[in-house]
Amino acid sequence: MKIGIICEGRLGGEDAQLFEYFAKRIAPRAAVKAFPQGTKPELIDKAGDVAASLFETGYTRVLILWDIMPRWGRPDGEEQDTQDIQASLASAGVAVHPCLFLIAIHKELEAWLLADGTALSAVLSRPAHPVVIPHTKNADTETNPKKRLERLFEQHNVPFGPQPMQGAYQPKLAAIRIAEKIPANFGQLGKLDSFKKFGRSLTKAC
Repeated sequence: MKIGIICEGRLGGEDAQLFEYFAKRIAPRAAVKAFPQGTKPELIDKAGDVAASLFETGYTRVLILWDIMPRWGRPDGEEQDTQDIQASLASAGVAVHPCLFLIAIHKELEAWLLADGTALSAVLSRPAHPVVIPHTKNADTETNPKKRLERLFEQHNVPFGPQPMQGAYQPKLAAIRIAEKIPANFGQLGKLDSFKKFGRSLTKAC
């Protein structure tokens, strides 16, 4: 099975990294590849053509994921985003494809990284500076998940690689490290509605 994931961001960015990583954990026998499209307006504009191209080139399942925030000056909400993506899909003739799934993340991808405190604790801790971060039980209601992650990294001054980052949260480095520490059963992350929908979209018959 070949799974294509259409998302925001750039090649090698945290969105593509995380979606591929989690998808491979959920569907280990599948070949998974993410296709980032830039900003949300760019994703919405390109979604239909990219999805159609993926199905035409042998992908058996396609997921489209996006963050509710920021709004990019658009009307509020998942409903509006979904309508606009559906219009793009309809123009490409794939709006009713049975193996095409839309997943909106509330409010942004960093909510997934905030959910499980054990993963954050493992990444933020050092031998001389153990850290215990509690679970965020309703991470998908956080007003600004990325800002909260940035504050945690600043607070604990976490170094990455040969050169310390002086506490800065650098998504391309830090996001995948947090993901790798999330428990095998996905812990608190597995309770978020958007992540559960992501999992179902990877495994349900279509």
